[in-house]
Amino acid sequence: MPVHSTMKGLVADSQLLSSVEQYILLNGGKFPYEIAGSVMLTLLVHLYAFVRGISFGCTIQHSPEAERTLFHVMACKEWDLLFIRVHPIALKWLFQKVELLEPLSFQMLNFCRTFCEDRTVVLLNSSQLVDIKMVAELVFSGETSLSSLLVSLLNQIIKDGTEDEVFSVVNVIAEILVISPCSSSHFTSSGVIDAVGSIYCSPYSSRIKTVCSLLIFNILYSASAMTVYWEDEWLALTMKLLEYFNSSLDYTSSDQEQKILIGIFCLILHHSASKVLIEPAKAIILNKPLVSLTDGIIQEACAKGPSLLQYNQETDFGGFMILILQLVFFSLRSLHAILDPSIDWQEFLQHSDNTQFFSVVGIPCHDLCRLMHFGPYPVKLIASQCLLELLTRISDQRSYLNAELRCSAQYMKSIIAVIEGLVLSQDSRVAENCGSCLSMILGWEKFGSQENMVGRESKWSRLIMEEFAVALTAPGLTSKSFSNQQKIASNIAVSLLKLSQVPEWLTSLFDSSLISGVVGNLSARNVTADIVKLFSELMTKKYLTQEHVVSLHNLFQVCRRQVYEGSCSKSELSEQKAEETVAMSPDEVCALLFGIVLNQRTASCTLQMEQQNLLREIDLFFQESSQGE
Repeated sequence: MPVHSTMKGLVADSQLLSSVEQYILLNGGKFPYEIAGSVMLTLLVHLYAFVRGISFGCTIQHSPEAERTLFHVMACKEWDLLFIRVHPIALKWLFQKVELLEPLSFQMLNFCRTFCEDRTVVLLNSSQLVDIKMVAELVFSGETSLSSLLVSLLNQIIKDGTEDEVFSVVNVIAEILVISPCSSSHFTSSGVIDAVGSIYCSPYSSRIKTVCSLLIFNILYSASAMTVYWEDEWLALTMKLLEYFNSSLDYTSSDQEQKILIGIFCLILHHSASKVLIEPAKAIILNKPLVSLTDGIIQEACAKGPSLLQYNQETDFGGFMILILQLVFFSLRSLHAILDPSIDWQEFLQHSDNTQFFSVVGIPCHDLCRLMHFGPYPVKLIASQCLLELLTRISDQRSYLNAELRCSAQYMKSIIAVIEGLVLSQDSRVAENCGSCLSMILGWEKFGSQENMVGRESKWSRLIMEEFAVALTAPGLTSKSFSNQQKIASNIAVSLLKLSQVPEWLTSLFDSSLISGVVGNLSARNVTADIVKLFSELMTKKYLTQEHVVSLHNLFQVCRRQVYEGSCSKSELSEQKAEETVAMSPDEVCALLFGIVLNQRTASCTLQMEQQNLLREIDLFFQESSQGE
C-alpha cells in the first residue's frame, strides 16, 4: 500500500476516534434519546471498540478520560452485544481489556444462556454474528482474556448461580474445544481444572457432570506434556473423579457417564508414560475398587467362552469390556514408566487360583489368551497388545535380574498354543503382536527355562515357517504384503535359529534350494531390516553358500544406496499435521482411545527409524560376512 494512502487512513481513523471521544465526554452516558434495551450504548461501545481496534499498534493518540468514562458507563448501565452486528476487531479489543472483566462477564453469561437454549446465536441477515465460532477463534488466538474470563465466570456461578447457568457456561467451554481443540492449553492455564473439579463435589445433575467429563477428556486428549504439568491440580481432580466413580460402581455397568470417566483415567495413564501426571496415575493404578472392577469384568468375559465372540463393541457388555481392556493397556504402559522397580512382572503369569486379586489394574497372561482366543476382533487386538507389553516387561526384568521363569512349562505351552494360532490371523496387527510374543518366548532359552522345547516340538511353528517359505519364494508379491509377512515370520525364524538345538525340520526347510529361491525373489524395494537380520543368522549358522553371500552383498549395496538417495529427497517434505479431533459422546471416547492403542506401535517406528534399522542390519551383515572370509 502506498505511503500516502496509509497516512490518509491514519488521519481518518484519528479524526473518527476523536469524534467518538468527544461524544462520550459530552454525554457521559446520558443520551438525548432513550432507546429500549440501551441499543444506543451498545452501538457506541461497538463503534469505540472498533476504532480503537483498527488503530491498535499505530501512533494514534486516544483520550484516557474518554476511555474511563465509557468503561464506567458500561459497568453501570445495560447494554447487549447480542442485539447488533459486531465486528471481530471490536470484540477482540474489548476482551483484551482487563478493566472490563465484570461487564463482559455479564455479556458472556447472556451469550452462554442463549447458546445453551438455541445452540446458535442467530440474527437475521447478519454476516457478523457474535457466535460460538467467533468466540472460539478469540480464545484460540491467545490474544484476549476470554478464556480466563469464562473460567472466572464459571467459578462465580458455581458459588452463586443456578444449575442451568453452570450448565450453560460449561457447555460453551466444551463447545469451544470441539471447534478448536488446541485451545485447551489456554483453559488449563486459566484454572479450568480446579473449577470443573469442584462440580463433582456438588449435587449437580448428571447432565452437567457428563459435559464436564467430556470437557476433561478432550483437554487431556488434545493436551501436550507442557499442558498437563500442573501435577497438584490434576491429582486433586483425579481423586474427586475416582471418588465419584466409585460411589456408583457397578460391575456390569453400561452407564454412559462411567465410560467417559474410564476414558479420562486411560488418558491420565497415557500421559504418565511420558513422565507427567505421575501421582494421578498412581492413584488410578492402585485404586482398589477399580482393580476389583477390572477383575470382575474380565472374569465374566472369560467365563463366556466361545460365546464371547458375540459381544462386540455394539453390545453394552462388549463395549464396556473393550473399554476396560484399554484401561489395562494404558495401566501396563504406565506401570513400566512410573513403578517398574516395584513391580514383579512374573506375577502376571500366575493362575487366578493362586492370586485372588492384583494390587494394580491388570490382567494375567492366561486370561489375556482366553480373550484373544474367544473374543471379537477389537478384543483380540487390545488383548494381544497387552500380552506383548507384559511379555516384554517380563523379558526385560528377567534379563536385568538374570531370573528364572517361575511358571510351569505346561503354562507356557498353553500360552504359546494360543499365540501360534493367531500368528496366521487375517488381521496383520493381531498377527504381528502374536508373532512378536512368540519370538520373545522362544528367546527365553538363554535364561535356562524349558519353554524352548515347546517351540522345537510345535507343529504350528513348523506350519508358520512353511507358509513363510512359500511367501518368500512366490513371485509377483507386492512390497506391502511382502514386508508384512517378512516382519512376523522372519523374527520367529531368527528366534528358532538361535536355539541351542535348532529343530531338525527347520534345517530341512532352509536348504540351499529354498534360500536360492528367496534370494532370487528379493529386490531392493522389498528388503527390510527383519529379512537382513534373518540372512545374518542363516550366515552365522552356515546355511548360506558363498554364492548366496555374494548375491546378498550386491543386493544390499543397491538397497543401501537407494535408502540414502530416498532420505535426501524425503527430508525436504514436511510431515502432515494430525487431524484435530475431540469426543462428543461415550462411543467417540472409546473410538479415540482405540486409535491411541493402534498408534502405539506405529508411532514408535517411523519411516526414518525403519531406514536406520535397515542400514544398521546391512552394516552388521557386511561385518559378519567379511569376518567369515
